[in-house]
Amino acid sequence: MSERSKRLAWTALLLAALLPLVVSLPAAAQLQFTSPDGKMNAKFGLLSQIQLEKLDNTDGKTTADNIFFRRLRFVGGVKYSDKISIFFDTDVPNLGKGNADGTKNNADLFVQDFTVTYTFAKAFQLDGGLMLLPADYNHTQSAASLMAVDFGPYSFVESVPLTARTGRDYGIQARGYLADDHVEYRGGVFQGFRGKGNTNEFRYAGRLSFWVYGAQTGFFYRGTSLGKNKSLEIGGSFDKQEQYKATSVDLFWDQPVAGGDGITVQGDYNKIDGDIFLPTLPKQTTKLVEAGYYFHTVKLQPYVQLAWEDFDAVTRPDEKRAQGGLNWFIDGHNSTLKLALTHIDLDRAKRRNQVQLQYQFFVF
Repeated sequence: MSERSKRLAWTALLLAALLPLVVSLPAAAQLQFTSPDGKMNAKFGLLSQIQLEKLDNTDGKTTADNIFFRRLRFVGGVKYSDKISIFFDTDVPNLGKGNADGTKNNADLFVQDFTVTYTFAKAFQLDGGLMLLPADYNHTQSAASLMAVDFGPYSFVESVPLTARTGRDYGIQARGYLADDHVEYRGGVFQGFRGKGNTNEFRYAGRLSFWVYGAQTGFFYRGTSLGKNKSLEIGGSFDKQEQYKATSVDLFWDQPVAGGDGITVQGDYNKIDGDIFLPTLPKQTTKLVEAGYYFHTVKLQPYVQLAWEDFDAVTRPDEKRAQGGLNWFIDGHNSTLKLALTHIDLDRAKRRNQVQLQYQFFVF
């Protein structure tokens, strides 16, 4: 196909994606059930992100084009009593995306999260199951309320070496909110990489946050509130198993301005070292900065996201990514269209470009 034909094809796809959105209706409420005595309720929802993507290949001559589901999740929550609650979701990430060998990803549905929380008090809660670890802010966000088209590109670099599932692991953690919700703590023990014979030590992770104002007291952090809520947070975390260790600091600021507009800023800094325990995870520093401004009258939010992966050893090339995007929040996070252009710079390699168009439908 010629370049002109490719451009026409992509233009047609863009128009086809935009047409139903222009006339889309507001997202409906989630499916919810309540027991006759009112003590137990359950609700169910859906997160779908269908994505068009164009990525320059490493040969510098061709591009990889895809239409696929970036995420397709069935979401559920159960409140058994004032003390016990359950959250779970399933996923089939990158469903339909092309593989390197030319086939499509037709992976099976799997459990992404399953967390049971027992609340003794607001200051002391226990979470158990398969859950996101208490790492930096971006690592602990909900995929449904991201500001950028996706998480930072290096937010989950520890997952594959630790045999984790996109930042998640099996375990138990304590979580609580102190000093009138200004102080948040999370800390727990997790499976980690078990090793031959399952003889490795467990994995330990913890997080401490200071909320100057606007504490978020749910399990997941938000990406942007679209000018509805204000939060200012400074946090730090650690993650350790045997010789592997990771530490981070982060900042998040979400601020309503101008009678309905909103500013969202985030920064995350991580030091990671797999050492001899995880030789496939070399010593490195990762950084993420993103900022956006929401215009409430037109429901648009331009943003930038900058990310770096710097290795201590010269045997691995450093990489940096610069992304600029524009979000159209048709119905908040329930119905959203995102367009992003990313420049990918890998040391000693040709710069590559990536274009992503994503439509999100979310109810829960």
